[in-house]
Amino acid sequence: MSTTESLRKYLASYQLALIEDKEKGRSVIATAPLERGSIITTSQPLGTVPLKANRHEFCNYCFRKLGSATATATAAVQYSNAPPPLQRCSRCKSAYFCDMACFKNAWLSYHQFVCRPPSNDNDKNDNLDDEDDSQLDLEMTERVALNVSRFMKRNQSKEQQQQEESQPEPNDEETVQVTMEAFASLMDHLDNHPRYLLDHYQFIAKTVREKPYLCDTPLQEKDLVKFLGRFKCNNFAIYDEQLFTIGEGTYPIASLFNHSCRPNAAVLFDGSLLVIKAIDTIEPNEEITIAYVDIAHSRTERQKILRDKYFFKCTCERCRDDNIIGRIDAMLGEEESDWDRAERLLNNNNHGDNKKQDISQQIMDLINNDWDLLEMTKTYNRRNGKIPDQSKPLSLQYYVHFLLPFLTPYLWSASNPAIQFVGTRSPPNSSSSSSANSSATLKHLTEFDDPPAHAALPYPGGSYREILESAIDQLSTYPPADIIPFRITTLATCTRLFFDTMMEGQWRQATKLGMYILVQYSIIYPPYHPMLAQHLLLLAKSAWNSIIQNEIQGRKLETFQERGVRRWILLAKEAILYTFGKQSTMWREVLELEWIFIRDQNLKK
Repeated sequence: MSTTESLRKYLASYQLALIEDKEKGRSVIATAPLERGSIITTSQPLGTVPLKANRHEFCNYCFRKLGSATATATAAVQYSNAPPPLQRCSRCKSAYFCDMACFKNAWLSYHQFVCRPPSNDNDKNDNLDDEDDSQLDLEMTERVALNVSRFMKRNQSKEQQQQEESQPEPNDEETVQVTMEAFASLMDHLDNHPRYLLDHYQFIAKTVREKPYLCDTPLQEKDLVKFLGRFKCNNFAIYDEQLFTIGEGTYPIASLFNHSCRPNAAVLFDGSLLVIKAIDTIEPNEEITIAYVDIAHSRTERQKILRDKYFFKCTCERCRDDNIIGRIDAMLGEEESDWDRAERLLNNNNHGDNKKQDISQQIMDLINNDWDLLEMTKTYNRRNGKIPDQSKPLSLQYYVHFLLPFLTPYLWSASNPAIQFVGTRSPPNSSSSSSANSSATLKHLTEFDDPPAHAALPYPGGSYREILESAIDQLSTYPPADIIPFRITTLATCTRLFFDTMMEGQWRQATKLGMYILVQYSIIYPPYHPMLAQHLLLLAKSAWNSIIQNEIQGRKLETFQERGVRRWILLAKEAILYTFGKQSTMWREVLELEWIFIRDQNLKK
């Protein structure tokens, strides 16, 4: 059996193949059609390390989050069944596990070697700062070295080898052999690493090699240095369902997939298991790509990260200017540099008469004083073709209400023809169009009450790229505003304000900011990207809470607000179904919100 035969058979069982590419080197392609939402493959970790800051929040072995009720942004949805608390290791008092089974697995794997009572001495982990990346590197190297050493020793046992050959395992299971073959094939790029990093790797390797439980390992210091090089270029951040980073993992199978700033697949986690899902339909012989960096970054920032960490220059369609996807970066502009942030802070600390108003305050003033949500929604809808005055700058609120009818829900319906529309042409303020199926008791939201794309005014376009190009083209016809709404710096500020206003219960303001972020995310991310799915749920919650808040304050409940909530719930259901799936917490949350919304609608009939 060749060194890669097990790996190739494993990939073939998932309808995948490794090919050699002149430009990219090795690529993973599909050998059969892959549907959107399907699991392309999974990847077992060779080693995982939780971040110290939140080790008490999730199991340090399986990485499932337990111990507290799921936090949500909606006051309308309450969770009464809190999961059981985590169990802390009684000896070291620093590791947490969800049950005895996970503790036993962790103990056999690595915990027995690192578990020791807390002490007040100053030689914690060989003088490495617990908060430093060095500690993360040390722990990862220890755990991977333990697993690789076990594998090497096992292969040296002829009796064990004969046993395994007589009992072949299924090709669709990621065996230890498959994982090790994939890990051994990963590039370490040691020739490209700066000197200070190589010195760091040497120090970590020497420290690990001196561990008592690794004294008899067949691995040498030079092998561990190579491991650290592979970690730098291949390791994944592990995140929870809310997309917060909770740890780091070495995932050899997932590391075989190349990067694109416009990926057709996404990395998700089921505890510590890495899952690669298709976020678009993938044809035979098409390369499967994932994103190594957040594609909301500017092109300059993405290229810098990819060059410094992964040692390549990206030439995907997003990084070229010869197509509509590549035009997104010109629209976004550049991110705020460290010098820009320093200058802004100095200006804001200047108490003189010429003090420049902070952009955050400018945006909040606009949202509170100049943005009439209901009036703007009535003016710019999907039925009258109204567009803002092209002789005036496109300010934030006009940008949102002008582009939303182009993008939502039509980017999704262009990608998925199965999406249904009621198709009514009644004016928006007509009682007959206040909600679909108004004469019957609603049970589920299944249809958009917007007109289908061919009947929408203005006409958004027929395909995904046509819709995106039509929306971006519109921006060039307007003079620049004081706050340019489509810049990445504006998005960064509004994202921070969005979470601030949700935390403060300012739901009307949060809804406006969430609608703006949705416009930007719809342009930046593919329609079924996890970031869009997560944001759509947050926007639906914010919009619903805004309605509840208005009712409590005695304000008139407007049909337009209800239609907005309906649209965001439907889009959230659509995106979550194909990304996180029906087994996810997000799916349960969106169904619960849908039930509350429908109950309210039925009570009004």
